[in-house]
Amino acid sequence: MGCASHVVIHGGTADMLVTAEARIRQLESLWSRFVETSDITVANCMPGLPVHVDEDTLAIVARAIVGWRQTDGRFDITMLPRLLNLGYTHSIATSKAAPDVVGSRTGMCGAIEVDFMRGTLTVPPDTALDLGGIGKGFAADVVAEEIIESGAAGALVNIGGDLVVLGRPSAEPSWRLGIENPFDPPNHLACVRVASGGLATSGTTIRNWISASGERVHHLIDPSTAMPSRAGLSTVTVIGGDAATAEVFATAAMMLDGPAAMAMLDRQGLAGLGVGDDGTVHRSSTLAVFEV
Repeated sequence: MGCASHVVIHGGTADMLVTAEARIRQLESLWSRFVETSDITVANCMPGLPVHVDEDTLAIVARAIVGWRQTDGRFDITMLPRLLNLGYTHSIATSKAAPDVVGSRTGMCGAIEVDFMRGTLTVPPDTALDLGGIGKGFAADVVAEEIIESGAAGALVNIGGDLVVLGRPSAEPSWRLGIENPFDPPNHLACVRVASGGLATSGTTIRNWISASGERVHHLIDPSTAMPSRAGLSTVTVIGGDAATAEVFATAAMMLDGPAAMAMLDRQGLAGLGVGDDGTVHRSSTLAVFEV
């Protein structure tokens, strides 16, 4: 998924770690736009037609559509045509080129068709999907739940900084998680104790590049403008009930300035911390859960 992954299991077995790694790789093979045979690539290459896909793919796309509604369209998985146009055509982890896809339209999330009865996904005509804003968090949720279901006492699954914790970490009542300072890594801005739930960070400091026009751009496309967001935030970290929710709202928050982003999180009952391009730190009203 273009990043490092870490799995921590308490009260489990070594076999659970092996199974978890295999599951993460399987989900990547289904969802990555850099894999020619993935469900997403195949569906993107057949826009307007129903394509049979894995049930995990149906589940994540359905959750992405919910995220689009929850964020008033600020999170939208149909931004891929614009990303490709701006030059995000190769994986930053492997330098592998993404397969060519048909389509140039964005803002089509509401037209995606997910049919659980028939097991099909239909990408709207003339567009393409990218699960980069939800895939890591959703995968972490899936794998952590399966670890607990297999009998472990506690599990932490961290995929590229989007993570979920379930159960207990050793004898401690909660998990202690750090939020990295984007301008001074690996030092932390804050730490938080989470008994159960997800934490995700979205930002512009890693996935950015120089476009053909010579402008530095990044991968967080604002659906309202079809351009990289210029709202003034470098990173946003969100804590929610699960990692997918945290990732969706972290992405959506990056489309707003600091105060507006924190206000959105407050309305949703989520905790968050944002760092402005100028280094200003913004905190949600629920930041009492943080140990700064």
